Amino acid sequence: MTTPPPAAFDHLIHWVCDLDVTVASYNDTGLATSPALTMPGFRNAAWGIDDARYVELATVDDWNAVQTSKYARGLQILRPAIDALDGDGPLTFAVNVPDIQATIDRLRAAGHDVIIDEVWFEDRQGGVTEVHVTDAPHVAPFFIAYEPPREVIAQMRADHRAANGVVFAPDRPQLVALLVGSSTPEQDAASLAELIGCGVRGSTVELTDAEIRFSADAPEGLYGISVSNVGDEPVEIAGLKIYPEP
Repeated sequence: MTTPPPAAFDHLIHWVCDLDVTVASYNDTGLATSPALTMPGFRNAAWGIDDARYVELATVDDWNAVQTSKYARGLQILRPAIDALDGDGPLTFAVNVPDIQATIDRLRAAGHDVIIDEVWFEDRQGGVTEVHVTDAPHVAPFFIAYEPPREVIAQMRADHRAANGVVFAPDRPQLVALLVGSSTPEQDAASLAELIGCGVRGSTVELTDAEIRFSADAPEGLYGISVSNVGDEPVEIAGLKIYPEP
């Protein structure tokens, strides 16, 4: 029997007011970013970390127009957090899980309330299921599963790159960690690890593909990322602090 992959970091949503300016800033920093989707009222772009993980830059130009898009329900679920952000900054992140129904059952058994959002793209014959925990701590992910599964999509992207002679540079920037400020870092790290279903080491959540580091010496909430091969000095782009990983 094949062992299913563990819960793993999938993507971070960086909410921005000016998408074009933010994309240019990412590129100037060495994080190769390009436009992705355009839907009624909504646009995004992505820094593709590898064939599976990415940082999504997202913005809404017209909330009324968004109501006709496939992302309408998902954006409505995120709307309170977007309003609370009141501008640019990291909004939330997604954790990919191999069995979304088992995750739903586990969360409900633990007493959590969840909202399930399913999006299907007929032209691609694929889609996603997102599970949002409504009573989770203020820094918590949503859970995501793809159809076809993420590892299949990643292999398709890798095959496409290979067919076009595109090779990832070995020293390209890599997302290493998400950074969270907390007055009780070890307690909050333990709670988040339990919610996700992964290990914890002190104030660090050992999430596969991007650990989550809590610190008392930082702004409250999700505030930044640690990235390797990205220079020597921290930078801030549209409310997201980017720290070089030693």
